[in-house]
Amino acid sequence: MPEPLPRVFRPRTIRVQLTLAITAVVALVVALAGLAIVLYADHRDRDAVDAALTTRVAQVRTAAAKSGSLPTDGTFAVRLLDGTGQRALVGAKTKFSETVKDGYSTVTAEDGSHWRSWAETLKTGTQLQVLIDLQDVEDQHDGNVRMIDLIVVLAAIIAAVGTWFVGGLVMRPLVKLAQGAQAITPDAPTQRLPVVTSPPEVADLGLALNEALDRMNIPDREQLASDAAQEATEHFAKEAAESLRAPLADLGEGLDQLLDNPDLPVTQRHLVLAAIQTEYRRIVTLVDDLGPKSHS
Repeated sequence: MPEPLPRVFRPRTIRVQLTLAITAVVALVVALAGLAIVLYADHRDRDAVDAALTTRVAQVRTAAAKSGSLPTDGTFAVRLLDGTGQRALVGAKTKFSETVKDGYSTVTAEDGSHWRSWAETLKTGTQLQVLIDLQDVEDQHDGNVRMIDLIVVLAAIIAAVGTWFVGGLVMRPLVKLAQGAQAITPDAPTQRLPVVTSPPEVADLGLALNEALDRMNIPDREQLASDAAQEATEHFAKEAAESLRAPLADLGEGLDQLLDNPDLPVTQRHLVLAAIQTEYRRIVTLVDDLGPKSHS
């Protein structure tokens, strides 16, 4: 007995792979967009800190010129440095390094906290440094990252559920036709594919295949009058099956390729359909050649 065509089409596997691929793409796009948002927010917050730092420096200069003191309201710290080290520190309890460069910079205190710094060397040779703690900025950054992580997870879940549902609807007619094609064996040429009404390309393909199968009907053995006629019919069936096995296998392979890749480009899909049509014509030719033998 001829072996049936191997089943290579696994609709659930394709559906899972499609769902995973789309979910990964959606998660990546959302993550990249979130990264851009976080970077923009960090840059904006740093600019706001630098603007506040500039304002505080002007306040310190004015107060120091009037009273000789280093004022602070607790939102920033002020240091005076000279060649021997730190001369004064107000507004902070932690310690900072003794080396400071003029201009804007980000420094790390002894307790591990990060501060935004502005330093300038005065005419007297003393260096003035004003610092603002970046704890609030870092907390805002962490909050933004957590929010983006949550959005990525939600987007991935929604994409997975939507793709799984829509994929099931789109692939249902293809699966129906593929299962019918896989069930046909050379020993049972009178079998037919299930009727599929949409999409049009799959419906036309199913109609063409059913027409080919209809032409492969073998005469009913119960109508033969003798054992010799029955033996001749069985021999004809074997010969027909052997002749049609190769084109049927190629036809099934082309159908599997079309069904395994529902997103094929239009050009490639037409090439596959053209190959299937070639095998269909080959089957028709073989059936026409077997016609005289069936009558004899």
